[in-house]
Amino acid sequence: MEIISYCDACFKGTSFDSAAAPAEVVCAKCGDRRAVTMTESIRAQNVVDRCVLCGCGHLYLEKDFNGYVGFGIIVAAIAGSAILWARNVYLSVAVLGVAALVDLMFWLVSRERTVCYRCVATYRQAAPNPAHERYELGTAGRFADDYDEQRQLHQK
Repeated sequence: MEIISYCDACFKGTSFDSAAAPAEVVCAKCGDRRAVTMTESIRAQNVVDRCVLCGCGHLYLEKDFNGYVGFGIIVAAIAGSAILWARNVYLSVAVLGVAALVDLMFWLVSRERTVCYRCVATYRQAAPNPAHERYELGTAGRFADDYDEQRQLHQK
Protein backbone atom coordinates (compact mmCIF):
# COMPACT_ATOMS: atom_id res chain seq x y z
CA MET A 1 0.00 0.00 0.00
CA GLU A 2 1.06 3.58 -0.56
CA ILE A 3 1.29 5.75 2.56
CA ILE A 4 1.39 9.53 2.25
CA SER A 5 2.79 11.44 5.23
CA TYR A 6 2.25 15.19 5.54
CA CYS A 7 4.95 17.19 7.31
CA ASP A 8 3.90 18.86 10.57
CA ALA A 9 6.01 21.92 9.83
CA CYS A 10 5.40 22.67 6.13
CA PHE A 11 2.57 20.28 5.03
CA LYS A 12 4.66 18.80 2.20
CA GLY A 13 3.47 15.31 1.29
CA THR A 14 5.95 12.43 1.23
CA SER A 15 4.87 9.01 0.00
CA PHE A 16 6.39 5.60 0.66
CA ASP A 17 5.43 1.97 0.17
CA SER A 18 4.46 -0.13 3.19
CA ALA A 19 6.36 -3.13 1.80
CA ALA A 20 9.64 -1.22 2.04
CA ALA A 21 8.74 1.17 4.85
CA PRO A 22 11.61 3.24 6.22
CA ALA A 23 12.26 3.63 9.96
CA GLU A 24 11.51 7.32 9.58
CA VAL A 25 10.18 9.70 6.96
CA VAL A 26 12.21 12.79 6.11
CA CYS A 27 10.45 15.80 4.59
CA ALA A 28 12.07 16.73 1.28
CA LYS A 29 11.23 20.41 1.77
CA CYS A 30 12.22 21.22 5.36
CA GLY A 31 14.03 18.09 6.60
CA ASP A 32 11.61 17.39 9.46
CA ARG A 33 11.69 13.73 10.57
CA ARG A 34 8.85 11.46 11.67
CA ALA A 35 9.20 7.92 12.98
CA VAL A 36 7.35 5.12 11.17
CA THR A 37 6.00 2.24 13.26
CA MET A 38 4.47 -0.47 11.05
CA THR A 39 1.78 -2.59 12.70
CA GLU A 40 1.37 -6.34 12.30
CA SER A 41 -2.06 -5.81 10.72
CA ILE A 42 -0.56 -3.72 7.93
CA ARG A 43 2.30 -6.15 7.34
CA ALA A 44 0.23 -9.34 7.34
CA GLN A 45 -3.24 -8.35 6.12
CA ASN A 46 -2.80 -4.96 4.42
CA VAL A 47 -5.42 -3.56 6.84
CA VAL A 48 -4.79 -0.26 8.63
CA ASP A 49 -5.63 -0.51 12.33
CA ARG A 50 -3.48 2.36 13.64
CA CYS A 51 -1.66 5.23 12.01
CA VAL A 52 1.98 4.28 11.45
CA LEU A 53 3.09 7.90 11.91
CA CYS A 54 1.25 9.16 15.00
CA GLY A 55 -0.17 5.93 16.48
CA CYS A 56 -3.75 7.22 16.43
CA GLY A 57 -6.47 4.59 16.12
CA HIS A 58 -9.09 7.05 14.84
CA LEU A 59 -9.19 6.67 11.06
CA TYR A 60 -11.89 7.13 8.44
CA LEU A 61 -12.64 5.90 4.93
CA GLU A 62 -13.22 8.12 1.93
CA LYS A 63 -13.29 7.73 -1.82
CA ASP A 64 -9.90 8.14 -3.48
CA PHE A 65 -11.39 10.47 -6.08
CA ASN A 66 -9.61 13.53 -7.43
CA GLY A 67 -11.83 16.50 -6.62
CA TYR A 68 -10.38 18.51 -9.49
CA VAL A 69 -11.71 15.94 -11.98
CA GLY A 70 -15.20 16.23 -10.50
CA PHE A 71 -14.96 20.01 -10.53
CA GLY A 72 -13.82 19.97 -14.17
CA ILE A 73 -16.77 17.78 -15.16
CA ILE A 74 -19.22 20.14 -13.47
CA VAL A 75 -17.65 23.30 -14.96
CA ALA A 76 -17.69 21.77 -18.46
CA ALA A 77 -21.32 20.75 -17.96
CA ILE A 78 -22.35 24.22 -16.82
CA ALA A 79 -20.55 25.83 -19.76
CA GLY A 80 -22.09 23.39 -22.25
CA SER A 81 -25.51 23.80 -20.71
CA ALA A 82 -25.27 27.60 -20.84
CA ILE A 83 -24.32 27.51 -24.52
CA LEU A 84 -27.15 25.12 -25.39
CA TRP A 85 -29.74 27.00 -23.30
CA ALA A 86 -30.42 29.49 -26.13
CA ARG A 87 -30.96 26.71 -28.68
CA ASN A 88 -32.81 24.03 -26.78
CA VAL A 89 -33.68 23.91 -23.08
CA TYR A 90 -34.08 20.12 -23.13
CA LEU A 91 -30.58 19.61 -24.54
CA SER A 92 -29.24 22.00 -21.94
CA VAL A 93 -30.76 19.97 -19.10
CA ALA A 94 -29.64 16.72 -20.76
CA VAL A 95 -26.03 17.93 -20.70
CA LEU A 96 -26.30 18.47 -16.95
CA GLY A 97 -27.83 15.01 -16.50
CA VAL A 98 -25.10 13.32 -18.54
CA ALA A 99 -22.44 15.17 -16.56
CA ALA A 100 -24.00 14.01 -13.30
CA LEU A 101 -23.96 10.41 -14.57
CA VAL A 102 -20.32 10.67 -15.68
CA ASP A 103 -19.36 12.13 -12.30
CA LEU A 104 -21.26 9.32 -10.54
CA MET A 105 -19.53 6.71 -12.71
CA PHE A 106 -16.08 8.04 -11.76
CA TRP A 107 -17.09 8.11 -8.09
CA LEU A 108 -18.40 4.53 -8.16
CA VAL A 109 -15.26 3.04 -9.72
CA SER A 110 -12.84 4.92 -7.46
CA ARG A 111 -11.30 2.95 -4.60
CA GLU A 112 -11.45 3.65 -0.89
CA ARG A 113 -8.58 5.20 1.02
CA THR A 114 -8.01 5.39 4.76
CA VAL A 115 -7.12 8.71 6.38
CA CYS A 116 -5.93 9.48 9.92
CA TYR A 117 -7.96 12.10 11.78
CA ARG A 118 -4.94 13.36 13.76
CA CYS A 119 -2.12 13.71 11.22
CA VAL A 120 -4.06 13.32 7.93
CA ALA A 121 -1.77 10.49 6.78
CA THR A 122 -3.35 8.79 3.76
CA TYR A 123 -3.30 5.05 3.08
CA ARG A 124 -4.02 4.06 -0.53
CA GLN A 125 -4.65 0.51 -1.80
CA ALA A 126 -5.27 -0.82 1.71
CA ALA A 127 -7.99 -3.36 2.43
CA PRO A 128 -10.88 -1.52 4.11
CA ASN A 129 -11.10 -2.03 7.86
CA PRO A 130 -14.72 -2.70 8.91
CA ALA A 131 -14.07 -0.81 12.16
CA HIS A 132 -13.54 2.44 10.23
CA GLU A 133 -16.49 4.50 9.05
CA ARG A 134 -16.94 7.53 6.84
CA TYR A 135 -15.70 10.96 7.88
CA GLU A 136 -17.50 12.30 10.96
CA LEU A 137 -17.34 16.01 11.70
CA GLY A 138 -17.67 15.49 15.46
CA THR A 139 -14.69 13.14 15.57
CA ALA A 140 -12.65 15.47 13.37
CA GLY A 141 -13.50 18.39 15.66
CA ARG A 142 -11.90 16.62 18.61
CA PHE A 143 -8.63 16.39 16.70
CA ALA A 144 -8.80 19.85 15.09
CA ASP A 145 -8.05 21.62 18.37
CA ASP A 146 -4.98 19.42 18.96
CA TYR A 147 -3.87 20.03 15.38
CA ASP A 148 -4.19 23.82 15.72
CA GLU A 149 -2.20 23.78 18.97
CA GLN A 150 0.59 21.74 17.38
CA ARG A 151 0.64 24.04 14.35
CA GLN A 152 1.01 27.12 16.57
CA LEU A 153 3.90 25.50 18.47
CA HIS A 154 5.76 24.87 15.20
CA GLN A 155 5.27 28.45 14.04
CA LYS A 156 6.80 30.00 17.19
